[in-house]
Amino acid sequence: MKIAHLVCQFPPYRGGMGNVAHEQVRRLADMGHEVTVFTLSNYHDTTPSSVGVESTPPKLGGEGEHKYKVEHPRAFPRLGNGGFCPQIIKKLRDFDLIQLHYPFFGVQEMLWFGKKLGLIKARLVIFYHMDASFNNWFLKILSCPTRLVRRSLFKMADHVFCASLDYVAHSEIKNIYYDYQKKFIEIPFGVSHSPSDLNRSRLEEIKQQISWHPNIKNILFVGNLDKAHYFKGVNILLESLKKLSAGAQDFLPLPNTKLLIVGEGDLRPVYQDLARELNIYDHVIFLARVSDLDLPCYYYLADTVVLPSLTKAEAFGLVLAEAESFGKPVIASDLPGVRGVVGEAGLLAKPGDVDDLAEKIKIILTDENARQKFSASALHQAKEKYNWDEHVIVLNQLYKK
Repeated sequence: MKIAHLVCQFPPYRGGMGNVAHEQVRRLADMGHEVTVFTLSNYHDTTPSSVGVESTPPKLGGEGEHKYKVEHPRAFPRLGNGGFCPQIIKKLRDFDLIQLHYPFFGVQEMLWFGKKLGLIKARLVIFYHMDASFNNWFLKILSCPTRLVRRSLFKMADHVFCASLDYVAHSEIKNIYYDYQKKFIEIPFGVSHSPSDLNRSRLEEIKQQISWHPNIKNILFVGNLDKAHYFKGVNILLESLKKLSAGAQDFLPLPNTKLLIVGEGDLRPVYQDLARELNIYDHVIFLARVSDLDLPCYYYLADTVVLPSLTKAEAFGLVLAEAESFGKPVIASDLPGVRGVVGEAGLLAKPGDVDDLAEKIKIILTDENARQKFSASALHQAKEKYNWDEHVIVLNQLYKK
């Protein structure tokens, strides 16, 4: 089958949607499909590896495995990871099936237009990743065309996939979901890093780099630190660490605690300044560049992994699933979609609530019985739910229906 994937970001830009698309297309190509990825990002963008995790560009064509193509159609004007791209209509005419990774501003409107006029004949499926989150009114105004055509676009799709129906049922498309419920199918994501990827020699080197000690508790955060991911809640995490390190109010002082932040982006200096202002900079290690080879080592060394997201722009939390594959207790905001990934493997905190997050971190780091219980549940959940091969097998079966 000749398949097109439309996605607003793709490796080496490290973002959740791009990582998902990469895991899908490389396996679909291995199954024998002719797959082309259309994305406006490219290897020479100024934002590669912004999550702070370095990777080489995916294999494209050639003699290696995972043979697929990546095209970078021009867009004008270009706004963030989206842009007005009328040429996409012509490029999509010869495909059997199109998968739109939603949202993809500028491209999804052109896709709707091409389908509406009969210029694009391919079947359409949509993978709904998340609600769009805007932190300024200008971008909200520019998103008006999307809201006007969204219902019609989703009606055109044979299927609408998602990683969490809980998320969709509470999302900005919940009315579409309830009107066309049979179209929506939950397919949980898989994990890209697991204990089998652990490099023991690098593990010892990293222990020295971060001054690891068995008596020091390590809190791990993995995520983009750019303005597009302002909703990750790193500021809330830093303020929670301040309460714990100082023993503020009713909180137990935890002087032997470190926060490891794996991430890169234009907000990193802002968070570094905040850590200094809070007088906790000695408790925080900012790790700008971490390779795919090294990331499993950080999961392994963590005592807990925290995702303190602020809004529904966080729809799943792949880092939580990966942490669970290492048997790590997790702490995340009580948000639709995210809470399902946490499950029995950790604790939920109120979004944006510094005191509540600090309390949940204290429980994980000081209650050994709770930590062991969460660890066992984490391993069980990761084994039962989060497998990329199974994810794509289901995806491939649904493509044929």
